[in-house]
Amino acid sequence: MASRAIAIIIALMAAQALVCEGGTFKLGLLAGGKELGEVAQAAYEWASQNYDALIIIPDGKGGFTDLNGRPHKLTEFAVLWLHYSQTNSLPAPFLTDETKKAILDYLQAGGTLFLTALGLHYTYDLGLVGVKPRVFSPLGKNPPEIGVVPTDEGKNHPIFAGFDTSKPIFLCSMAQDGFTSDFMNVPNIPGEILATKTRGGGPGAGERPLVEFDVGKGKIITLGHHNAVYTDEKSDEAQNLRKLTANIIEYLASHSAFSPVKPEGRLPAVWGAVKLR
Repeated sequence: MASRAIAIIIALMAAQALVCEGGTFKLGLLAGGKELGEVAQAAYEWASQNYDALIIIPDGKGGFTDLNGRPHKLTEFAVLWLHYSQTNSLPAPFLTDETKKAILDYLQAGGTLFLTALGLHYTYDLGLVGVKPRVFSPLGKNPPEIGVVPTDEGKNHPIFAGFDTSKPIFLCSMAQDGFTSDFMNVPNIPGEILATKTRGGGPGAGERPLVEFDVGKGKIITLGHHNAVYTDEKSDEAQNLRKLTANIIEYLASHSAFSPVKPEGRLPAVWGAVKLR
C-alpha cells in the first residue's frame, strides 16, 4: 500500500510540474473600443471566467492596447477571439492596412484566431476569401432552433468532442438583435468546411458557418450565421454553444505557436489542466 501511495504521489507531482512549467495560455479578446456590445460583453465575460483572457483594442496603426492603455504584442496570446455584432461592418480600427498586417503576421508566425458573428467577415478583409461574405440580421432567430450539422470531413474533428455528430448540434434558440455573416454566397472557400447550417433540424442552403483556415503556420476558425448568441445563458442550445466555443478555443490553443506548452505527447488530462483555470 505504501509503495502504491508513493507512486501515486510521484505521478501527481510530475503532472503538476508539467502544468506549472507550462502555465496557462493567454486568450486575447479583440474589441473595437472600450464599450462592448451586449453580445460581445456576454461572450467576453464568459471567456474571462474560464480563461486567462484580456480585452485588447487595435489602435489602427498596427498596435494593440488593453483597457488601461497598456500596449501588448499579439504574440503574448495563444488565441485571439473577435466577436462583433453591433453594426453591419467591423469597427474601423480593424480595417486599416496596419492592423490587418499585424494580424496576418501573427497568423503567419503560428498564431490562431476565432471569428464569430460578423467577425466571420474578417476573412474577406484579411484577403483570405475573394468574395464578400453575406452580412445580415438579426443575430439570433426564434423559433426554430438553429445550429450546425458536421460534414463528413468534419465529424471527427476535435472541436466536436463530446457531441453526437450523427445529428444536428443546436446552438441558438433565442432572438437577438445584431448582425452576423456567413459564406452562403462565397464559392470555393479556401478552407475545410467543418459544418453546414441547420434550421429546425432541416438542411441548410449553403451557409457554411463553421470553417477552418490554415494561414501560414496559423489557423482561423469561423462560427457565423445565427450561431453566436452568447446572451442566452440557460437553454440547452446555450450550453452547446459554450461547449463548442471551449472546444474551438482549446483546439486553437493546442495548435498555436504561442501556447506555453506544446501539444505533442501531452496527456489529455494535463493539457486540460493547463488550458483551463
